[in-house]
Amino acid sequence: MLSRACSHFSPEMFLRHAYHDSAVCAELCTLFLQVAGEQFARLESAVQAGNVAATTHECHALKGSLLISGAHAAIGILDHIDAEFNRQKLACGSVRFAELKTEIALTMEDVRNFLARSERPAAQC
Repeated sequence: MLSRACSHFSPEMFLRHAYHDSAVCAELCTLFLQVAGEQFARLESAVQAGNVAATTHECHALKGSLLISGAHAAIGILDHIDAEFNRQKLACGSVRFAELKTEIALTMEDVRNFLARSERPAAQC
């Protein structure tokens, strides 16, 4: 499994967390897709409900998952959303959340592509 940087996540981060074992790395990527997808769905529900406490909780949970993947752009957006909550105690704005939704989708796509290509000898994003 090649440790080449992708646009929206870092395969090197997954490889480090997998102790450079390509099979474990693939499992970690698969688990990330499942868990982060579920976390984002809960976050989206909380935002739609205007539940600031649940939104803050889900932001932190999703950020934890994104940290192990090196998804720095998505983490930056979550940091900004979290800072707005702490300052204003208001639910996430639709523009900021749309930006996050796009970045999460791109991150997940990058991870899926990396997994698909990692099954071939010259894995690349």
